[in-house]
Amino acid sequence: MQTAAFQGKKGGNADGDKDAQDPDYENITLTFRNRDQPRGSHPAPVNQAQPRPSSDPVQVPTWVHRAIMSLYILLALTFLFLIILSILILLKNSEMSRELLSLKRELWNASSAAQECREEQKKGWTVILQNFGEAMKAIREINTKVQGGHEKLKTVPAEVNQINKNTQKILELLGRNTST
Repeated sequence: MQTAAFQGKKGGNADGDKDAQDPDYENITLTFRNRDQPRGSHPAPVNQAQPRPSSDPVQVPTWVHRAIMSLYILLALTFLFLIILSILILLKNSEMSRELLSLKRELWNASSAAQECREEQKKGWTVILQNFGEAMKAIREINTKVQGGHEKLKTVPAEVNQINKNTQKILELLGRNTST
């Protein structure tokens, strides 16, 4: 239907009245308002400046340009500050990493030195325990010898008495032999 209405307007269709009576026909008329006219139905006040032609660019106050430029400079300085801050963080991170590696090496050296000391201490204790065992064995042997010597010493006075008796007999015999 719209194409028929369009053709009717274009070709000068005489059936325009027929379309107006058709229930599917809509007569749409577009009214355009002037851009500079306020939205209400009132015309623009006379004391306002004349509208500029559409070919002229809209002039923006210079302070807006300065403000936008200041914002761009501030943004650039912020990015520069963030880049410098990131570089400083990376440098500090690498420095701390080197310090941690040196601490790790020192800890490893201290740990291995402590392990060596522990091993030497174990060896020392095993030597001490072996020497202690040998000393105890020697003490037991000496103790048994002392016990044996003690047992012999118990018999010594009886033997000395026996020897004294024997010497007395010998002296008596000798005294008799010399007297006879």
